[in-house]
Amino acid sequence: MKKVWLLLRVAMVFLFAFVMSLNFVVDKAMATGQFSLSCDKDNIELDGSTISTKCQKSNGDSQQTSIDLNRYIGNHDGKLSWGDKDFSKTCKNTGLAQLLNTRQLILVAECQPADGGNTYYPSELELDAHIVNVDGTLKYE
Repeated sequence: MKKVWLLLRVAMVFLFAFVMSLNFVVDKAMATGQFSLSCDKDNIELDGSTISTKCQKSNGDSQQTSIDLNRYIGNHDGKLSWGDKDFSKTCKNTGLAQLLNTRQLILVAECQPADGGNTYYPSELELDAHIVNVDGTLKYE
């Protein structure tokens, strides 16, 4: 009987650790990108390289917030790319669009290649990949 009780206790400890680890994974996944799910994407504005909208806070209220994408997005040889900076210096006709199948927001632009010629190439970048709503504030993650 002691062995059964010990085995049951060990199983419960493993089960508790497993459930807690799932909560950690889900919590992290919810914090990665996907700002458009909890922000007012119908009234989002792009002014230069800054997007502004209202985002939901954890208490249910919403607040106005903005983020300068120039700090996180660059132009890598005619393509918008995460991790670089100052895309607006070498890209023109920037705007926001929404993917039809997922309704996620994308940044669209025409960007100059590295050789600096007069040719501009169309490019797009999914904003939900790295922009997150943290308690009503847009942040890069």
